[in-house]
Amino acid sequence: MLSNRIYNGEVVHKGEVYPGEHPAIVDKKLWQKVQSILSENTRAKQSKAKTRMISPLQGVIRCGHCDCSMGPTYTQKGERRYTYYICEKDAKRAVSRCPLKRVPAGDIEKAVLEQLGAVFRTPTLVAKTYFAAKEMEKAERERLTKQKEQLEEDLAAARKRALELMSPDNSEPDREEKLAKVNQRAVASTRHLVNVSAGLRVFENDQVTERDVSEAFESIEIFWDDLFPLERNRLVRLLIEKVEIRETGIDMELKTNGLTSLITELTGLACEVKERRNGK
Repeated sequence: MLSNRIYNGEVVHKGEVYPGEHPAIVDKKLWQKVQSILSENTRAKQSKAKTRMISPLQGVIRCGHCDCSMGPTYTQKGERRYTYYICEKDAKRAVSRCPLKRVPAGDIEKAVLEQLGAVFRTPTLVAKTYFAAKEMEKAERERLTKQKEQLEEDLAAARKRALELMSPDNSEPDREEKLAKVNQRAVASTRHLVNVSAGLRVFENDQVTERDVSEAFESIEIFWDDLFPLERNRLVRLLIEKVEIRETGIDMELKTNGLTSLITELTGLACEVKERRNGK
């Protein structure tokens, strides 16, 4: 890497930089400017890589021994990344005293998923999610139906106005310009109507069933794998109040309030997962 920082009119020998015998190919100021840009790009890439590390338990996982939050970190070996949760109090100590100072993220997340699996398989939760999905479908169908009716009215009005403008008896000024605008509105309304009609046909042909919801939540591990990282974060924050790591095991405290919003979010996630599976 040292050679990347050496001006091309210089040479390196045993770690030392010496003037070269041949003249530089480019001006030194230009060389330094390029190196500065490359350095900034490297820092930007590193910053972007850190941003991409999304840990689902961040903000809810705690160290029971030190009574503090645990934060995500990782180590890189080749192309493989190993993620951990570390005790934030212990990380600031000069000498480590926490027996839980670093725990593998995969092991903790798997244990949390196993406990969540029992919640997901509860018949009451499945039933409530199904009924919420049906209500959402009904509301969306009604919205699209109203849109369709309005668009059809707009198109009928546009046709009527076009006939008026095209009549030989019409003496309005700028008839050509007005007719062009009417045609543009009609084209836009027609395209929108095609999309709305297609959306309505989806509801008619592919309605959410109780089996869809049940299958979506049947295996929390499969459902979890189908979620995007941000969706995993959302799900954890909907369901979990706190995950506390102790030497003897894991204590998980679930949220008990806000069932309505929980069901709505779960319904949305289940529908999104189903659409992605059907799209594969």
